[in-house]
Amino acid sequence: MIFKNSLKVLAFTAFATTLSFAASAQEGQTLRLALHSDIGSKNPGVNRDGPSDMVLAHVVEGLVAYGEDLTIKPMLAESWSSNPEATEYVFQLRKGVKFHNGSEMKAEDVVWNFKRYLNAETDFQCAGRYNGTIGAAIEDVSAADDYTVTVKFNAPAPNFLMTLATIQCTPWILHPSSVAADGKFDKPVGTGPYQFNEWQTGRYVELKKFDDYSALAGDKDGYAGNKQALIPTLRFMTVPDASTRSNGLVAGDIDMIDEVDPTLIDTLTAKSMNVDIQQTPSWMTLHLQTNAPRLKDVRMRQAIAHAIDLTQLVGAVGEGRYVANPSIIPSESPYRDESTATWPAYDMEKARALLAEAGYNGEPISLLVSNRDDRVQVATIVQAMLNMAGINAQLEVRDWATQLDRYRRGDYEMEIFAYSARLDPLLMYQSLIGDKAQEPAHQWDDKEAIALRTKAANTQDFEERKKIYNELHQLAAKQVPIIGLFNLPTITALNPKVADYKGWPAGTHRLWGVSKKD
Repeated sequence: MIFKNSLKVLAFTAFATTLSFAASAQEGQTLRLALHSDIGSKNPGVNRDGPSDMVLAHVVEGLVAYGEDLTIKPMLAESWSSNPEATEYVFQLRKGVKFHNGSEMKAEDVVWNFKRYLNAETDFQCAGRYNGTIGAAIEDVSAADDYTVTVKFNAPAPNFLMTLATIQCTPWILHPSSVAADGKFDKPVGTGPYQFNEWQTGRYVELKKFDDYSALAGDKDGYAGNKQALIPTLRFMTVPDASTRSNGLVAGDIDMIDEVDPTLIDTLTAKSMNVDIQQTPSWMTLHLQTNAPRLKDVRMRQAIAHAIDLTQLVGAVGEGRYVANPSIIPSESPYRDESTATWPAYDMEKARALLAEAGYNGEPISLLVSNRDDRVQVATIVQAMLNMAGINAQLEVRDWATQLDRYRRGDYEMEIFAYSARLDPLLMYQSLIGDKAQEPAHQWDDKEAIALRTKAANTQDFEERKKIYNELHQLAAKQVPIIGLFNLPTITALNPKVADYKGWPAGTHRLWGVSKKD
């Protein structure tokens, strides 16, 4: 069965957008980027999602960051060292770095931030990576002087720097004035090239150039390097409809659009728009709630895996741009080998036999998905494949904020969900594996998997970690707690007036160093 012809293909039409995107923007002074969804929060690392991470990374910075070559490089720390046991790290801070309120960043500010993130009331999403829930726990953070910070762990933490540099888990360095006197978060007062100006929920987030930004020397380098702002104002507009984004770009009301549908690339190029395509480890998945009564039986989950033809799926939705991948380990990863190919093969008869063994009698199983064009398209194809196997999958389409909330509470049976790029498989395994009673968002609650995850977190040896990752993949192929569908690139379209934009494997937009012609 060919699903592509039966889908509603996103059409590019020539009508003028009715949204007034550029009402007060002066040409060359404001860069207008249309996003598929609003940010989840202005509080970095708290209630975060991909858009939040990307937007706020222009406002806040961490001690270290991933460079273009995916090595860890200095950011607010100019250097660091650790003891042989990897239980103590010492950071030397850059001098003269200013917060957006004019105060100089000093060691006491870094200490304040770490203590805030470790406080359970902050609800930092990656607290588990630092408080001992996953791996070693930070037992002390102290300032030896104005520019020296020491972080001590209760056990070896060999991968601390990797976690520290990861955008989803960075303890961003904020000025204490970011939190109001009553303890409530006000707005991010950071050290980045742009300062937070305004957020109109559901409409746009606006950032203003920080004139006293302390830029590093040299060139743009991932999330490190020179991050000098060239455009005075950045406006991130919430435009969920893909055709509205495309039409606004061509009409000149928008300067950039994200999540471009692959079917529109040729059309946009023909209209003189520039299109940047960057392959990333970003991962489209089908979550299976192993605690759900209808999915507790592993044979049900195995049947679902056998019912999905990944090759046909990516052929229908990706226009050759997506890479089918059931594994956490992306195809371009150095950790990938033939062991990663182990997965329940597409086999409808096997799927039906497993359903019969599990005693499944056609009861409805909900398939949650956000109301974004590409997500609904994937969900529709998956639903059709499951229905062919005899699985009564019922689409449940909700807005992204609702789905994100339900994901965090584990409140679904199946769902289509995409992860922003994790630059090491450990970071994804840490997101997926854990006790659901402690963290409902975990997908895989299994003692053997948790033990392997912990083992991987405690070693830096490449070959040993590769072995552990492949053991985890093969265990996942048996238990099927999640079904990877494909890795997807970041596809960004830009008006020709925008110059010096460049994608990178982390998949996030970086608008420092970007210019715009009048």
